[in-house]
Amino acid sequence: MERNNFILPVILILIIVIVLISVFSSGNTFQMGQISFDYPNGWSQSSIVGDFNNGTLYNEVIFTSMFENSDGMSQDAYIIIQMQQKTQNTLNIPSTNLLLTNTTGTTVGSIKVANFTATQMGNYGPEIAEKVTIIEEGNYYLVITYITPTYAANQTSEAYNQILQTLTIS
Repeated sequence: MERNNFILPVILILIIVIVLISVFSSGNTFQMGQISFDYPNGWSQSSIVGDFNNGTLYNEVIFTSMFENSDGMSQDAYIIIQMQQKTQNTLNIPSTNLLLTNTTGTTVGSIKVANFTATQMGNYGPEIAEKVTIIEEGNYYLVITYITPTYAANQTSEAYNQILQTLTIS
């Protein structure tokens, strides 16, 4: 009889622990207009421009997360999602233009993102790491960029990859 009294509280505690783990380990979802993706809890949306719908000339959402280096100094990392209508034969997004003109240490490749072939460029320096993924969809370019201190490149890359893996464009 005492053993039965012990089993019920243990089961309740296990259920509570499972619920807490699932609540704290899940991420957030960004959904606006034509795009949707998941991003980790450690990242916060800091600004938004536009509504990510057809007809909008320029759209942007920025996510930030603070990282601390071995000296105890903190610095933000950024993930920027931009959607811009195409112009005649030009990709006119400032962060992309900067990366393309600075080719030292830059790698360029092609990847699949959300059933689209995308161009991806990465540049890792001693202090800053940057990666840009460009998706051409209809009349738009969708550009997903991260800019991070090099010491936080792994954590930022994990968040960036989660966004790319869960991205849907309707």
